[in-house]
Amino acid sequence: MYTLNVDQKYMNYANIVLLTPRNDEESLMIVKIAEAVGIPTLVSAQPHGAKLEREENIIERVWATNPTVTELVIVEIPGVETEAALRAAGLEVEIIDHHRYTDLDRMQPTSSLEQFLAKFAITEAKLQELGFDPLMVRGVGIIDRGFLWALREEVADKELAKRMRDFYRGLNLELGKEHKDIDAVANKAWAEREERPGVLIVKTEREDVPFRDAISFLSADHYNVPPQIVVVEGKRRLFVQESDHAVELFKIYGGFTFGCDRCWGVQAKPERPLPELEEVLARIA
Repeated sequence: MYTLNVDQKYMNYANIVLLTPRNDEESLMIVKIAEAVGIPTLVSAQPHGAKLEREENIIERVWATNPTVTELVIVEIPGVETEAALRAAGLEVEIIDHHRYTDLDRMQPTSSLEQFLAKFAITEAKLQELGFDPLMVRGVGIIDRGFLWALREEVADKELAKRMRDFYRGLNLELGKEHKDIDAVANKAWAEREERPGVLIVKTEREDVPFRDAISFLSADHYNVPPQIVVVEGKRRLFVQESDHAVELFKIYGGFTFGCDRCWGVQAKPERPLPELEEVLARIA
């Protein structure tokens, strides 16, 4: 069991709106809990890489979600200029995040789910009252923060850790058609992986299937110590995981860091294609 330090300020949700995506296991868990506890919630339709400036008519939608709103809590949808506009409109804006983006550092030692539970005073007892298993919720937070490697370190009970892992993967099945081919793509890419000294390279030409998480599960099944992995999703996304060079890569190429600054990723833009794979490999060798 664990102890959650809660902020008593958030015991009453009458003047709150939560703006959050629903694009991965952690954010889906946040949405489920927020809706169950009665927090007025505005769910973004954006996929990974969500930006606040892409939220059309955001001020109007916030007030439509809760006409008495005075405070907006935003989960992992960065956008400094739009945040300033929201504050200028009279809203107090709070940020929940744990990533480092280009020109914006929001790295935190705890996951967004863990921050959400603390900020909104959602205790273990409250989760049970709402019908959630607090241990499974805790597992989602651990896995999102430090993946299965953190789960191994923090949960000694192997059966409990397996239940947490299975619960996390079960959330993936609820994320819609976008994710239906993940396991097939990941298994094929993993079988064809290239091993070089100090690094694994896993590639696919598919750009429509975000399979990085599934590769992480496969690597955890095969290794006791996290290997440095480069994951390439066509010409659209490139990641380097469990690397001492993650922050260095971020400083050179932009993108974002996650996993407590042990992982780095970048998504191609029209004006900025992905860096060449061999160039990245030379920097992490």
